[in-house]
Amino acid sequence: MAWFEVDIFKKCVEVDLHNYSTRTALMTAREKIKEAYEHGFRHMRLIHGATNITNKNEGGSIKFALRTMLKSGELDKWIDKNGSRVRDESLILEIRKNSVAVEREWKEMPLEDY
Repeated sequence: MAWFEVDIFKKCVEVDLHNYSTRTALMTAREKIKEAYEHGFRHMRLIHGATNITNKNEGGSIKFALRTMLKSGELDKWIDKNGSRVRDESLILEIRKNSVAVEREWKEMPLEDY
């Protein structure tokens, strides 16, 4: 089940991308990363699952697509790659500091694809 949780004290967001197609998962990840940056949050955990999958031919399309997105530099305006970590089940992203953070409601997650 896809969900997200905001911890205002730790300035951290967790986003679970289960039950999304790869396309929806990537769109959601981009949106939530940008949103975390805009809110002045410092960390994000993107949960993709596929813990035991080590090769993209075995499955885990969201897992490997997120890693490709991270390596490509597409997210560099919002995250610090050097402070981010790749785990078997998730990505832990260090969000760049935003000196003009805003406080507003977080957007809802898209409906699940599956």
